[in-house]
Amino acid sequence: MSVRSAVALKAGADEEILAKVDDYEHSDLTDTQKAALQVADVYLSSPADVSDEVKKNALEHLSSAQIAETVLHLMQYSSDKMMVALGLDLTEMSRIEM
Repeated sequence: MSVRSAVALKAGADEEILAKVDDYEHSDLTDTQKAALQVADVYLSSPADVSDEVKKNALEHLSSAQIAETVLHLMQYSSDKMMVALGLDLTEMSRIEM
């Protein structure tokens, strides 16, 4: 189990919802939930390559404010992406003497 899954469980999620999120495209989640998860997938995997289909789906099911809120939350909870992209991790950085 990932740390994020453990945190989600502690915050009230259950195994059923986590399973749905893992395979959201084939789940019975709402179209709004699926659109938000699709935005998250694109943001977390390749934000520069957002397809027209993803944009259209997001705008169809989410308000501009919801899209902005989703992306801002993603930015908040994925601030380590820059370090990962650079091939660095926090334990390596803590060993660097200034």
